[in-house]
Amino acid sequence: MIGVHADPNKEKMIEVFKSLGMTWPILFDPEKKYMKSLSADSYPDYYLIDRKGVLRFADLANKEVDRAVEMLIAEKP
Repeated sequence: MIGVHADPNKEKMIEVFKSLGMTWPILFDPEKKYMKSLSADSYPDYYLIDRKGVLRFADLANKEVDRAVEMLIAEKP
């Protein structure tokens, strides 16, 4: 999992990151270059990449994320 933070307030990002106990990397993207490359248009947007590095799900709704993650985890390596 990789998070992308597009707001220019890096201090707030660090504060939230620590307060929620996040353990995954966060990409600081204040110019929104990475977000634009994914055509991300809302917050949050979810993109899931499988073990082989293939983008499998794009622009998932919040309610779809858990099921999609479970599907990917259940796949044999």
